[in-house]
Amino acid sequence: MTTEKYNYYVNVLRDELVPAMGCTEPIAIAYAAARARAALGSFPEACEIAVSGNIIKNAKSVVVPHTNGMKGIGAALVAGLVAGNPEARLEVISHVTNAQISEMHRLVDTLPITITLAESEYPFDIGVRLFKGSDTS
Repeated sequence: MTTEKYNYYVNVLRDELVPAMGCTEPIAIAYAAARARAALGSFPEACEIAVSGNIIKNAKSVVVPHTNGMKGIGAALVAGLVAGNPEARLEVISHVTNAQISEMHRLVDTLPITITLAESEYPFDIGVRLFKGSDTS
């Protein structure tokens, strides 16, 4: 392999590889939730998430980092809403406080969250929709 080709491959990897905290599916859900919350501009009153079968399979029983043992799609969604920094991309929940963890545990049981199977041709698909009053994101 030539040096030029090697450097090309290294640059492609630098552009494409993104550090992720924990299993990528729950972190991708947290990231989508944090982005949607930022777009909404406030904390939602209700949430809908549509995920493909592969996301369900890979996220349903996985512990979400920095949640004190919470598992699953709803936990990942709430983590992103409460503590997510969308600018951190797949390290979206790398800085979480104890107060935020307590809030996550409260909300996972009280915030209306609807989880559905995405009607999508993509094997890894996540769609988050948030609601507050008449506003949606």
